[in-house]
Amino acid sequence: MADASFALKWIEREPCSDEASELLEKCQKQRRRLTAPALFAYEATNALAKRVKRGQVSLEIARERLAFLLENGPALENDVAVNLRALEITERFSLPSDCDAHYLALAESLQCECWTADERLWNTARNELPWVRWVGQRTSAIME
Repeated sequence: MADASFALKWIEREPCSDEASELLEKCQKQRRRLTAPALFAYEATNALAKRVKRGQVSLEIARERLAFLLENGPALENDVAVNLRALEITERFSLPSDCDAHYLALAESLQCECWTADERLWNTARNELPWVRWVGQRTSAIME
């Protein structure tokens, strides 16, 4: 599983973009599809809309990048049980919003790793949830 902060590195040249792209490439080679909660689409759209407003990218480029993410990125899941668990996780870790908690809840439900580029989230959860991974970690063992 990859959250939106991680997946945005596939379309923007940022620190750790190569590492994030490595995960996507490995998944594609293994014919595996990453998963994310349905809110992934909203978060990706919001991030790109902000970049358009700041003049960092044109609307046309933002549309192309969003289309790439939605076509090649995670399969989107919507599960009531995940939403309920996200509420608990938000409280448990005192998260500022429930968005991050949805990724954690879905990864917990699927019993898989949750990759993020959000170092704050990783630092908050990693001691209790060892399957939370940060893009800044070594990614050579991804999906082996």
